[in-house]
Amino acid sequence: MASRSGFPVLAGRRATAERLHREAQAERKLTLITNENQVRSDLALPLRTSDASPIRNPVTNPVRIGIYKGSIGNMDEGWTRYAFDTLNVPYASLRDAEVKQGNLNEKYDVIILPSQRSRDVLEGNAAGSLPPEYTGGIGTSGVSNLKTFVNNGGTIICFDASCDLAITQFQLPIKNVLDGLKSSDFYCPGSIVSLDLDPKSPINATLPTSLPGYFINSSAFSTTDPNVRVIARYARENVLRSGWLLGEDRLRGQIALAEVPLGKGRVILFAFRPQHRGQSWGTLPLIWNAINSTTPSTR
Repeated sequence: MASRSGFPVLAGRRATAERLHREAQAERKLTLITNENQVRSDLALPLRTSDASPIRNPVTNPVRIGIYKGSIGNMDEGWTRYAFDTLNVPYASLRDAEVKQGNLNEKYDVIILPSQRSRDVLEGNAAGSLPPEYTGGIGTSGVSNLKTFVNNGGTIICFDASCDLAITQFQLPIKNVLDGLKSSDFYCPGSIVSLDLDPKSPINATLPTSLPGYFINSSAFSTTDPNVRVIARYARENVLRSGWLLGEDRLRGQIALAEVPLGKGRVILFAFRPQHRGQSWGTLPLIWNAINSTTPSTR
């Protein structure tokens, strides 16, 4: 067999093998890297003097955070944890059994529900398909415990699809205006849109009045209740920044981020995913500000 150059391929392989065979053992030995400073030294970078992360945690509020992790695998939950881990924001994973057990205010000040269908959260895996502890979702008792958590002063932050659970189960005075629309009337499968922010809201602190947000078959809200605080809207003009959008008139000016008071607490509804794939850095500050604006419980 010959190569394109005409030289025998096998002959070339034998020659390479012979050269490797003649190399001294020490020359072929790999040295394992045991610490970061070995790499920094080779790259002429300043050496680290401590093990502390150079990334500062943006959450300055001493609150206890739980991120819901159901028994059904949810990619958005993983992206949420990735964003929190990357920015060194401490949290605990909140499982179905713990939600059903109740007394959530004893452990958490903020509970985050990543984007997930209500049915998956409520019902989880079917009975008999897995061990009992991995089936059944949070059920009606879990919904009741989440509502009690908010009524007692807790904050629930919902991303995109999980907003439906809070709206329907807590009977919040807000609705998704895109719900039930055909794809021939509205279609936005993954695009960058413009958000107009209310500069008076603490959730928008230090942010400009306009931000790009990632919309992937997401939601848009409307309300007539004056108690609902509108934090951000989809832009009233030129809402599409990049991508595909059919039915722009359905989205313009609708609510993209809202705060709904409930009892002593509140529910924060992100109609979109502010942490999509852990890459939407422009809207991550909205999450940190929402957490920082939470009043810690006295404990």
